[in-house]
Amino acid sequence: MAGADRSDGRDAPDGQVWKEYHPTAIAVLKAMIVLFELICLWGQYVVIVLSGDIVAAYPELASARWPYAVAGLLGILCFEVALIPLWRLLTLAKRRDVFSGRAVRWTDAITACAAAEGAVVLFVLLYGSLAHAEYYDPAQGASADVAMGAAAMSAACVVALLLIAAFVLLMLVMRSLLKAAIAQRDELEAVI
Repeated sequence: MAGADRSDGRDAPDGQVWKEYHPTAIAVLKAMIVLFELICLWGQYVVIVLSGDIVAAYPELASARWPYAVAGLLGILCFEVALIPLWRLLTLAKRRDVFSGRAVRWTDAITACAAAEGAVVLFVLLYGSLAHAEYYDPAQGASADVAMGAAAMSAACVVALLLIAAFVLLMLVMRSLLKAAIAQRDELEAVI
């Protein structure tokens, strides 16, 4: 392997250097991250407007507007923040610097964002399952106890929690693989 530029890739059997990254894919992924950021900003606006529209249509849910709106905003924010370390990982891949050890902290940041997202979803599940409000209907002159969550929303939260848990576990496995690859590369460099 003497004479080969190790930062470029590995020696191919015919003497050419293999490229280990795809610059077009990285550029497209970065463009998608920018698009997702814009969608998230729009989504935060929609959460506030939609929560107001729901309260206008169903005044008995007025007490749940802000807890759900804040949870929606925080959920979107967790996703937005996770896009930053993803961008950094793509930059490291483009520079062929993934195995320097800096990628581990960005992987940890993505895992932390997913865990925070799980906490927000768990809050929505518990709030929707446990919170009740007293609603007075002036047209009928009666009060009613109103649950703040729907069965479909609770089921969606459970599915979301399972998906988030699977993602966090996958990220932990990927992190351990990355650390093992870094250690093996360090050992190989010490031998060479």
